[in-house]
Amino acid sequence: MKIRIHTVCLILAIFLSPMSAQSPVKLIVRADDMGNSYDIGLAVVKAHKEGIVTSVSVMPTSPFFEEAVGLCKENPDLAAGIHITLLGTRLRPVLSPDEVPSLVTRQGFFYETGEELEQAKPDPEEMEREIRAQVEKVRASGLRFVYLDSHRNSPEKVEEIIIRICREQRLLYGQDPDGTLYGYKRLPHDVESWPAEKLPDGQIVYYAAPSLTNEKEQLFFNSLMNIKPGQWILVMHPGLAGPERANVTKLLCSPRTKEIIRTRNIQLVSYKDLWLEVFGK
Repeated sequence: MKIRIHTVCLILAIFLSPMSAQSPVKLIVRADDMGNSYDIGLAVVKAHKEGIVTSVSVMPTSPFFEEAVGLCKENPDLAAGIHITLLGTRLRPVLSPDEVPSLVTRQGFFYETGEELEQAKPDPEEMEREIRAQVEKVRASGLRFVYLDSHRNSPEKVEEIIIRICREQRLLYGQDPDGTLYGYKRLPHDVESWPAEKLPDGQIVYYAAPSLTNEKEQLFFNSLMNIKPGQWILVMHPGLAGPERANVTKLLCSPRTKEIIRTRNIQLVSYKDLWLEVFGK
């Protein structure tokens, strides 16, 4: 009996000790693609108010850019950043296509993939003009933003330009998966998918992914339950229209998600908090 009591006390001591309370975990939860469709903006706000989203990347070239800006202004605690966009055949540049001809197709739209853009041999000066035009468009809207990142897998030159602008304008660079700059690493997960099909003319079209399976939902919960001490960024793509995107929104607002955050003692922070750490001194 004494041995059992001692064992129980030892277990309790471990769980109640500072070490077992676990070392600090900071987590930025970022929602991407705000403005790409109207439902994405509504989903981001829902996941911010009712869930764990702390930051959002707004697309300056998106069809619902103005609505996205309005929603961000209505929710000032949601840290905003700019999702620099030079890819996506449904999107046009901020500048006239005539000003950046090496970045667009003959129809005046962006190329679909980074590989296609690189094959077109884009002019670095045109890339920089367009990127700066996107930043200025957001600034002119009156939206306060603290970071820049990029949409899809942009060429290395695009990332170099974005980093240079961040340094010039005292902005964070959000596309830093290894945590080299600020110590925040990307939290990996295999929850989301991007089903696509290549048409006979070579164009790639995307369609709505089906609802998440129970296994994929568990992958999301596991990524939070197994998070290691440190500083992390979780990037998700909430929405309301497509089945998978709606499930992602549901996961971000799930009571189970919030319970894991609480029991793992995860501190939810935003890019605004990180900006203050880096530039606020």
